[in-house]
Amino acid sequence: MILAELKGKIPSKLQDWEDILTSNVFSFFKYSDRRLLKEYLLLLGIDVSLLDTKSAEFIFWFSYDDGTEPDLIVICGEYYILFEAKLFSDFSRETSNKESQILREIRKGKESAKNTNNKFVYVALTAEYYKDKTKYSKYEKQDYQFIWTNWQVITDFIENILTNTSIENDRGFAFDLYSLLVKKKLRSYIGISNLKIQYNFDCQNSVFYNIKSSKFKGEFSGYIHTLTEFVGVGQYHRFFKKTFFQNLNTIQYYSTENIFYNGN
Repeated sequence: MILAELKGKIPSKLQDWEDILTSNVFSFFKYSDRRLLKEYLLLLGIDVSLLDTKSAEFIFWFSYDDGTEPDLIVICGEYYILFEAKLFSDFSRETSNKESQILREIRKGKESAKNTNNKFVYVALTAEYYKDKTKYSKYEKQDYQFIWTNWQVITDFIENILTNTSIENDRGFAFDLYSLLVKKKLRSYIGISNLKIQYNFDCQNSVFYNIKSSKFKGEFSGYIHTLTEFVGVGQYHRFFKKTFFQNLNTIQYYSTENIFYNGN
């Protein structure tokens, strides 16, 4: 599916479907070297052993008995981790006869984690650049762990392992997924200070047209000589005032020379 989307072979309405993105991203963590899963979970603040990640269970779109269906459950070591992923949509709000989506998933997730004697962790994965504290603060500091993260963290994580980690067996998979996330504009802004200049550029004294050195200076000589009779602006702050342009009609132009190329 990653390659089909990269090549534009799936309908545009499906490209924004968060379930497909969830499948593409977490299939990578499921089928690649589990060291990468360990490192990603650690990045979220979940510390597990490599042995735990090797036996981790991925359950996509599990449906609880009340119909609540989180995007992904990862059972890894002592943790029961519930992921709810959003791209352009938001979490369903509370209605008169139904709890909000997050509260329903937390309630059912905690019950399941308790039944398997695991620690419950809820992960809200969104496309927001920054954490909205007003939206998520009420879920924090409870008897479970609540984590907010975004797709941009995953993009940065994959870019980092492509740059700094030896993952020869999974490099192609990682590169394709990284390319897809970049195509979807799910890459964080890292600033211009991190730009890597790969070429040496010769600095020129001037980047403008030079009438004295140009080979074709006879075709167009610019406005330098023609405009010498006009008075300069002087104080530039006057240039931005309406009165400056109103006074321009007092200037009389008597030059008979053409200032544009006339074809001769």
